Amino acid sequence: MKIIYLARRPIPSVNAHSVQIVKMSEAFGKLGHDVLLLAHRGDEEPERVYSRYGVEPAFAIDSYPSRSQRLRKVRFCANLIRDSRMRSADLFFGRDIVSLALSALFNKPVVYEAHTLPPGKSLRRNMLDRLFASRNFSHLVCVTSTLAQAYRTEFASLKDKPIIVVPNGGAESLPVADLAQWPGRPGAVQVGFIGRPFVGKGIEVIAEAASRLPQYDFHIVGATASDVDWYEGTFAPNLHFHGYQPHALLGAYQRRFDIAVAPYGEQVMNASDKESAAITSPLKVLEYMAAGLPAIVSDLPGVRDILCDDDVVVLVPPGDVNRFVDEVRRLAEDSSLRKRIGAAARRHYLERHTLEARARRVLEPALPRCA
Repeated sequence: MKIIYLARRPIPSVNAHSVQIVKMSEAFGKLGHDVLLLAHRGDEEPERVYSRYGVEPAFAIDSYPSRSQRLRKVRFCANLIRDSRMRSADLFFGRDIVSLALSALFNKPVVYEAHTLPPGKSLRRNMLDRLFASRNFSHLVCVTSTLAQAYRTEFASLKDKPIIVVPNGGAESLPVADLAQWPGRPGAVQVGFIGRPFVGKGIEVIAEAASRLPQYDFHIVGATASDVDWYEGTFAPNLHFHGYQPHALLGAYQRRFDIAVAPYGEQVMNASDKESAAITSPLKVLEYMAAGLPAIVSDLPGVRDILCDDDVVVLVPPGDVNRFVDEVRRLAEDSSLRKRIGAAARRHYLERHTLEARARRVLEPALPRCA
């Protein structure tokens, strides 16, 4: 099947959504489909995507360059309409409302994957409503059950259309050489976080824990201290910032962690500066599980969608620093417990959340129409 993944966003990019877009394109390709990822030109040439994200070239990637940042989204749509490859596709997939609405004009099945709440009264909402009502719309994919409920409630045009809930897919990092330098102290338990420096993502909780637990080393991969300019406290000397790292290198950092953490707050801001605690499907949690790391994670609805039981991660109430500190200490002092939880997480990932398994699930409702 010829699949075109439409991403009206820069690829590559430092944003987490680019990881899932690239990894899903790879997963579709590994299932035997002919996949083309169409995107904006990012900060590197398209050919660099494979090495930067640590993926196999199981899919093709092309990007539409634009000299004007202000007009690039408009020009993307204009290029899309003129692109002859659109006419030979069997299915269109993506997370961008505008480009998917245009793709419906090519009389092929369209799949929309929702990661955010429905837009309010706007042109984009009208386009989405029309897309759902279109005979070419196949089905909706939502990354959390909360999102699925919101879309089903707000769009009558989805009445007879399938909605499937599929959390973000985890990915195993490719083997890479060990880090040349590591600031952690020999013999000290290493606690690690991978993610962007947005309010509520957990950096403030980690900073407080580091000051209370000076015997352990804490690491934040994905931000520098200057990126967290909203934090009003001071950072303890055992908290180390590693800055943004290409996704292909994250495996080397994960191997240095004894404990992985994702201590989200009650309110979580995303890259668009919107509160997303109720709907987020945390990619980092799945990647911790794929690496077999024992993880301490805030108990959010999207996390519950990932788990089958509480034994594959340690759950803490969102924003509860005291509980988080207690759980870090408990895991740090019990290596056998860490090993048991990490092994359970790894099994759960392999059974339910590999990217190939996710790719099969998100495509399944459309396959009869593409046969």
